[in-house]
Amino acid sequence: MTATDVTLPELRLDCGACLHDVVQHVEIDGDPQRDNLILIPHALTGSARVREWWPAIAGAPGALFDPQRCCVVGINALGSCYGSSGPRDAADFAPITVADMVRAQALALERLGFSRFALAIGGSLGGMQALQWALDFPERVGHAIVVAAHDHHSAMGVALNGLQREAIALDSVRGLRLARKLAVLTYKSDALLAARHDRRPDRHGRAGFDVEGYLEAQAERFVGRMDASTYAVLTSAMDSFDVRRHRPRATPPPIDFVGISGDWLFRPADVRAAAARLAARECSSAYTEFESDHGHDAFLAEAPRLAQLLRAILARRDACSGAFVKPAPDGRGDQIVLDRMQVR
Repeated sequence: MTATDVTLPELRLDCGACLHDVVQHVEIDGDPQRDNLILIPHALTGSARVREWWPAIAGAPGALFDPQRCCVVGINALGSCYGSSGPRDAADFAPITVADMVRAQALALERLGFSRFALAIGGSLGGMQALQWALDFPERVGHAIVVAAHDHHSAMGVALNGLQREAIALDSVRGLRLARKLAVLTYKSDALLAARHDRRPDRHGRAGFDVEGYLEAQAERFVGRMDASTYAVLTSAMDSFDVRRHRPRATPPPIDFVGISGDWLFRPADVRAAAARLAARECSSAYTEFESDHGHDAFLAEAPRLAQLLRAILARRDACSGAFVKPAPDGRGDQIVLDRMQVR
């Protein structure tokens, strides 16, 4: 992997403010060639090191996007705390949007010579970025896949993020712990929590239920790696996301939406509706449903199964399928619903 930082002299934001000396941290995994570039923006707490958080999809040998066959480009989002400029660098860091993130990425990646990507793909906030790329820079993206996200953040999503920011405002450490617990509950399904924890006592013998101990462990790990101000800035950017009335300057590339059956944060019905709205505007847009009880987190927790579904999507689309996707396994494995087809 190759890591590099690109500094933009200035970046005009949607809010009207202007950031100066903006750093964008980029990780390149594989040999960059003209037609083999895969852009993977990260989700809320991810980073540019895609192989660390999505190894079954990209980076690791044998992954869907194997670095022996393609080049995966990860870029740390503007506002994040893993190498790019964010609120830790400036106390008065201005509010940003997903469009601001993508604009910064486009400028930085162009400076590195990445003028066009065969595919932009991401989950959750990463999916929002992939969609924004397809709409704002249609000439630079051959195909976009939006996983576990749709074309706007819902009222429920905004409300939950607002509660998390309120907790952080009260206390940066204890509030961040509580914010993480609330977020984890939105990432999981009731079926998953019942199967894993039910009403069993804490497995380590502490007072309380096992599910409470699970949330405590999640919070403890999170405060060690996430900055509270970063979390507030990025959740606010998610809340501002709404491209339902966006009018791209050119015809967008094919866009595939993937909903997760057990996801109640980005409900599959809402993801399907987003695909339908784009299709109604004569965009090449399609919807696929990933069957999983994991909830929103399924795009991370069940990435090997998701890779099977993505392989089928890429095979269905002319772009990218032959160049980047290794031949399917021998046919054995979990069953996945792809529209009305059964893929094994």
